[in-house]
Formats: sequence, C-alpha cells, structure tokens
Amino acid sequence: MVTELLRSGHVAAECRCVVPGCSRRAEVSEGSGLARYHCRYHVQHKSRHGSHWHPTYKASELQPYARSAELWIREHREDPAYQAAYWQLEHLMAGASRVESATSLRGLSAEHRTRIAFARLRAANIPTRRLIAIYLGVAALVEDDFGSHRTREFRIVQAAKAVHRLASGTHRKWDVWEPRTGGTRQAELHAYPRSSGHVLRKIGAALEKACDELARTAVPEIIAMRTERFGPHPSHSPIAKAS
Repeated sequence: MVTELLRSGHVAAECRCVVPGCSRRAEVSEGSGLARYHCRYHVQHKSRHGSHWHPTYKASELQPYARSAELWIREHREDPAYQAAYWQLEHLMAGASRVESATSLRGLSAEHRTRIAFARLRAANIPTRRLIAIYLGVAALVEDDFGSHRTREFRIVQAAKAVHRLASGTHRKWDVWEPRTGGTRQAELHAYPRSSGHVLRKIGAALEKACDELARTAVPEIIAMRTERFGPHPSHSPIAKAS
C-alpha cells in the first residue's frame, strides 16, 4: 500500500517529519509505516508517551501535584463527585480479572491486559484514593505546565503510566542447585509488561471516566494549593516564557 501511494504521487518521496528539529523522513515517505507527517521514531514516541514530542513526566515533577491532590481529597472526601469517582474505581478493581504473570501477557487483548493491570493494583492493596490523586495530579500538572501538550491522549496516557508504575511487574525468587559447590544459589525474575500502546490508553480512559467530572472542580484548586506550598511551576518564570 505504501509503495502504491509513493508511485501514484499521493505522498511526496521526501516528506519530512513535522516535529520541530527532526529531519527524518515520514513513515510513508520512507516506506516503513502509514504515518504521513511523522517519522517512525516519533510515532513510537507517541505510543509510549501519548505525544509525538513531549516526554513522560518524571516522578519528581508529578509529586507536588499528587501530594496537593491528596490534601484536596482529605478536605472533600464527602463530596458527591469524589464519592462517585471513588466507588466507580472500587467497582472496577473489584470486578477486574485475576492477576497474571507479566511473562504471560503476550497475545492477550488490550481489554484483558487492562483488567489484569487493575487486578494488580487490587492485589498490591493500592488505595483507590491514590489512583484518584494521581489522575487529578496529572490533570493539574498538564494544565499548569505552559509547555505541556494539552491533549486528552497525553493526559490519560500520563495518568496511566503513573498508575501502572505502582504495581506493574512480576518478581520471583527461588533456590537453584549449584553443581560446582553442591549448594544452592538464589535466582531472581523481574519482568515488566510493556508500558505503551492501547493498554495505556484503556487504563487512562477508565481513570478518566471515573474522575473527569471531579477534575473539572478539583484541578484549579489543586493548582492553587500546589503553588502555595511549592511555588509556581518552572514554566511560569520569565526566562521559560521567553524561550
């Protein structure tokens, strides 16, 4: 299909990636994919991060917003919007699939892997209020950062990645016989599911469905609380604005 498009002249043979500073050829132009305006590198970047150009936020960047969101929740835990978000996520995790090893996920559908992700959170005893705090923190950070990519996809992927890190891997230890010494040694397995693609978007969409209405009220107040406790976001400085 790509070759036919190139031969018919529908796609310029030297079309370059539209991300500023990138000189790579677009996927269709290169014949490596279907993206007409982005190179393979930035298509994969979007799959992992939710944006063609913006990276995943570091834990240190999200932490002040998540902490402020936790404080906001303490003051509003009886609000109907918070209660609705809380019980929707509680129901989601209670009805999630059983936990599967990270080494057994290959070939499973995105929907099944999403249920397993929530089952992992349940098995790890992650409090539901923490999931809400993370979603609200991410929404506040994306809104407060003047240099952020303010799209729905970026927001839900960032929330999903932050939640996914809480309980994503399979960790096992066992004793193995060592023939040279006649004793045993400890073997370890640390396996992590791939943090990209449709699964992240489905995890993020589930969080959004439960928390989006709450975020409309909470985010401006969380940003104000974060600013009072930690100061304004670095992107608000005159130097950052000028650049």
